[in-house]
This record gives sequence, C-alpha cells and structure tokens, in this order.
Amino acid sequence: MTAALFVEALTTVRTLGWVLIAWLAAVSVAASLAVYAVVVAVAWPCKTARDGLSGALAASRALRALPEHRNAHRATHARARPSWARTEQEAA
Repeated sequence: MTAALFVEALTTVRTLGWVLIAWLAAVSVAASLAVYAVVVAVAWPCKTARDGLSGALAASRALRALPEHRNAHRATHARARPSWARTEQEAA
C-alpha cells in the first residue's frame, strides 16, 4: 500500500510539473504578445509623426532656399485699376 501511494504521489508531482511548465509557457506567450502590441501601438504613430514632420521640415527648407523677389508684394498693387473704379483724381 505504501509503494502504491508513493507511485501515485510521484505521478501527481510529475503531472503538476507539466501543468506548471504549460502555464508558464502560456503566460510568457501572452506577455510577449502584450509587449509587442504596446511597442507597435507606440512605434507606429511615432514613425508616422516623424515622417510627417520631416516632410514638413523639408518643404520649409525648400521654400527658404528659394530666392526672394524684392518687388513681389508690389506687383499685385502695380496693376491699373479699371476705369469705373478710379476716382476723379486718378482719372485726371
């Protein structure tokens, strides 16, 4: 009777060992997936923002690199007004 109880105890310990190993594997897989989800959830928006900002900075630098036109703001005002919009002083 004692030998049978000892064998049964060993079988129970072995079964519990395998259950513990399976539980640890399942928890580690779940934790790995959770960490991966957090990394993707943070990295993807950061990459998108970085790409957008670098594009905006490149456009800004390109615009600053263009030569300035000294009379660009005066060119729109230099056009003659139509005859119906002129005052009497301008028409004279």
